[in-house]
Amino acid sequence: MKTLKYIILLFIIVFSFNACVGVTYPKNELAQSLEKLVKKDCDQDSKAYIVGKTLYLDMELDELMYEDDETISRAIQKMQSAGLAIKRVVLSSDSDIKYMVVTAYNSYKRTAFRIVQNIDDVKDYFHMRISRSDFETRTLLETEELSTALDIIKDKHDITNFEYVGRLIASQLNIFLASDPGLRDLISRLSLRYADVESETLILTIFNVNVTDSKNVSLIKNILQEQVRNYSEKYNISFKRIKVVTSNGEMVLSM
Repeated sequence: MKTLKYIILLFIIVFSFNACVGVTYPKNELAQSLEKLVKKDCDQDSKAYIVGKTLYLDMELDELMYEDDETISRAIQKMQSAGLAIKRVVLSSDSDIKYMVVTAYNSYKRTAFRIVQNIDDVKDYFHMRISRSDFETRTLLETEELSTALDIIKDKHDITNFEYVGRLIASQLNIFLASDPGLRDLISRLSLRYADVESETLILTIFNVNVTDSKNVSLIKNILQEQVRNYSEKYNISFKRIKVVTSNGEMVLSM
C-alpha cells in the first residue's frame, strides 16, 4: 500500500533524527502530557496508555484509506508530529518506559498500522552507539487489515524482551522478502506473524504460501535462521527452539 510505504519511511526519519531534551514530564502525567502534545503539535486527537513499561499511542487517521498525494501528505505530517511528541515526552521524563508503540487506524478499524521501538535503541542511536543502518533494522513494523486490524488496536499489554525480538524477527523477515526482486513470486503471498513465546520457544504463524512445497519451506528456514541469529546477537537473547505453524496449527518447520 502506497500510504504505508510513505509512513514507514517518515517514521524511521522521525525516530532517527529528532531526539529531544529539556522539560521533564513526570511519569505519573506521561500519558496525559503526550495526548496534549499531540493535540497541540498536529491538531490530532489521540489516546495514550501505559501498561507496565510499554507506552501506547493510538490515533484515528481516516487518511489511511486514501491514495492521493495530498491526503497521504496530511497523514504523514500528523504521524511525523506524533513521532516527535513521543520522543520528546519519553526522553524528557523520569519514567522507566522500555517500549513505545504507535498505532494508527481508520475509523472503521479495518486498517491498522503499528510501529514499535525499544527506547534503548533510540538512546543508543542518539548517542551514536549504533549506526543509522543498524537502528533502522531495529524498527518493528506491523500492518493489519480487516478482522485482524481490530485485534491489534485493542491489544494493550506490557511487551517483554523475548516478545519484542520475536515480533521484530517476523517484521524484518517480511520486509526483507518484500524488498528482494528475486523472491517476488514467493513473497507476493508469504507473510509471517508473531504468535507467541512459550518456554523460550518462538512460535511464528505463516500465511499465504504453499507449505507443501519443500523449496518454499527450505527457503523460509534459511532466511529465518539468519534473522534469528542476527537479532539474538543484537539483543543478547537466545531462543531454545523456533517453530513455524499454519493458521490451523499445522507444523511447517521446527529448528
